[in-house]
Amino acid sequence: MDKKDRYVPMRGRIGYAMGGAAQTTTVMVISVMLTFYYSDILGINIAKVATIMMISRFLDGGSDIVAGVILDRTKSKYGKARPWILRMLIPHFIGLIAMFTVPQTTENLQLVYIFITYNFANTIVNTMAGLSLTSLNSLMTRSEKERSVLNGYREVGAPIMELLINSFAIPLASAFGGDQKAYVTVMVIISTIATLCYLFCFLWTKEVPGAERGAAEEKLPLKESFLSVVKNKYWVMMVVVWILIIFYWTITPGIIPYYCEYIMGNVNLLSYINMADKLAFIGTAVAALIWILPRFSKKTVMVMGAVVMILGQSLVFINMESMTVAVIAAVFRGIGGSLSIVVLFAMIADCVEYSHWKFHIRAEGVIFCAATVGQKFGQGVSSAIMGWLLDGAGYDGTLDVQPESANNMIIALYALVPIISYLIILVIMKFHHLDRELPGIMKELERRKAEGEN
Repeated sequence: MDKKDRYVPMRGRIGYAMGGAAQTTTVMVISVMLTFYYSDILGINIAKVATIMMISRFLDGGSDIVAGVILDRTKSKYGKARPWILRMLIPHFIGLIAMFTVPQTTENLQLVYIFITYNFANTIVNTMAGLSLTSLNSLMTRSEKERSVLNGYREVGAPIMELLINSFAIPLASAFGGDQKAYVTVMVIISTIATLCYLFCFLWTKEVPGAERGAAEEKLPLKESFLSVVKNKYWVMMVVVWILIIFYWTITPGIIPYYCEYIMGNVNLLSYINMADKLAFIGTAVAALIWILPRFSKKTVMVMGAVVMILGQSLVFINMESMTVAVIAAVFRGIGGSLSIVVLFAMIADCVEYSHWKFHIRAEGVIFCAATVGQKFGQGVSSAIMGWLLDGAGYDGTLDVQPESANNMIIALYALVPIISYLIILVIMKFHHLDRELPGIMKELERRKAEGEN
């Protein structure tokens, strides 16, 4: 393997980290702010909002398939993925702001507007930009270790943006007046920062030329490509893991504003809880780059993350109303979440090599788009479940005090979702052995390349 196939310079790593910060913006805005904004600031029924998000996620899954096909058939001087990061810059800026500029009209018209802007920002723009960024991991290098390093940089960049959104977005909007104008102002700031991050990601990254990726540029029938994906056992495992992580990442940040408002008595407390989580996340991601990833396999790191998450979140049951307990649990969540996500996309990228070896098909776009279909399904289902469960428990955003049933549901969603999600991940990792098999797979692929096999 040539050095240029293996090593990514620091400029490229930092660019990929900035792409991670940009890509997570839409996801975190939706998870942390949007449902709370629609229900408590605009007074729109939470169950109706949840239904819109659920329907939109199925459309979102279809858009991933289209995006994957487009990506695999893209050929330009910038490569396959980078041109789409550039093309999505302005739509990304507009889409984030548009979700918050809901007109003051009837609720039905507001719901129509929410459906259109939500799908523009997330289903179309974030899908194309996010899939391009994720695929870029396997297009910048063919080294599994370098992919892990790249993903580590991404998971340093992403939580910095998450920290800004989780800890400061809602309190800042409250400081600006807490009305719609305040939230739109905050979104202009966030959208500007995120769009600039995507720009630097495009400018500072570079793809390995197509001829050096073996069969990556071969045009294959779409059906054949997708069949190779669904028969890839390790891809199936990692998609389920991704869905579970997304389930936790969607419900936990989404429920924290409600938990702070109605269980702990002050919505602004979320800034301390989220700051503890994200600072622990960032610190762990840095430690992973320097010390953990060079010493442990990706599977081991994933298992470590799951164990820390489960043990830490169990502390919540000591005292549901204690700020100290909430912050300590958040630190454990940050460490566990960082360890799991820092290897996730590299483990999915390894599935590209497994598919290339086993099925003689190399299609980064299809591999990652099919995975993100699972991600979007997880986001949609979890957002809808949270909204429906809160509504079923009697939650009403126009009330200052919620009924006991609604408070109990808020506690259950906050306390149990991380534990359940990561227990299942531990079971899945019991059957994952690709780390052990990959060195032999890469040697075989190099042999085929040297002998001119397709």
